[in-house]
Amino acid sequence: MKRLEGKIAVVTGASRGIGRAVAIALAYEGVHVVVTARNGDELNSLVQEVEALGVQGLAVAGDASEEPDVNRLKDETLAQFGHVDILVNNTGVGKFGTLETLTLEDYDWMMDTNMRSTFLVSKAFVPAMKERGSGSVIFVGSVAGMKGLPNETIYCASKHAQMGFAQSLDFECREKGVKVSYVAPGGVNTYFAFGTGRTEGDPQLQEYLDSEDVADAVVFAAAQPPKARVFLIGMRPMRETL
Repeated sequence: MKRLEGKIAVVTGASRGIGRAVAIALAYEGVHVVVTARNGDELNSLVQEVEALGVQGLAVAGDASEEPDVNRLKDETLAQFGHVDILVNNTGVGKFGTLETLTLEDYDWMMDTNMRSTFLVSKAFVPAMKERGSGSVIFVGSVAGMKGLPNETIYCASKHAQMGFAQSLDFECREKGVKVSYVAPGGVNTYFAFGTGRTEGDPQLQEYLDSEDVADAVVFAAAQPPKARVFLIGMRPMRETL
């Protein structure tokens, strides 16, 4: 039995990697999915893939850290579906290096992409969930949101901010019937940070989690029974220590 059949989900950062895997995993559960990212061609390909699974898809290309783009995402989503049941805040970037090698531009890029987008997209969709008395808000975060890591000062700061945002939002949402979850994976074999700390083809990537592993955790969080919620899901590849 499909646990989430007929629900409506918005997935940010969905053009590739974890976001794409999440959209497909939700579609397998019978969820209609709205996908957003900056690459419209990749989004359109994803919509074709999810619609082949028998659900409706909608692609809205844009930058989740820009308010006009988020407003358009909200307007187009509500025009087609009327409401949102599941919001997956997945948009994220990272650059690794010592403090001396990082720049103010790196700071703005990571904080805006990782945290500003979280704020804008949540603000666009969460108030209506609270009014309806139901919904699920899921953050695809990182182990970097739970502890400081070497050569990741800015990235960790952005993910700690996202974790704090999720914790505070849980206080605001729980009594309104809206569930908040934070999925915190370690290394995942995606395009993430290629050219900004990772190298494509690095054999270590094969030992990391797959995008589908994280997507399964998102579905697990979204499919909790009415009286239950899972706030934190910590995930690590077998090669990583806790």
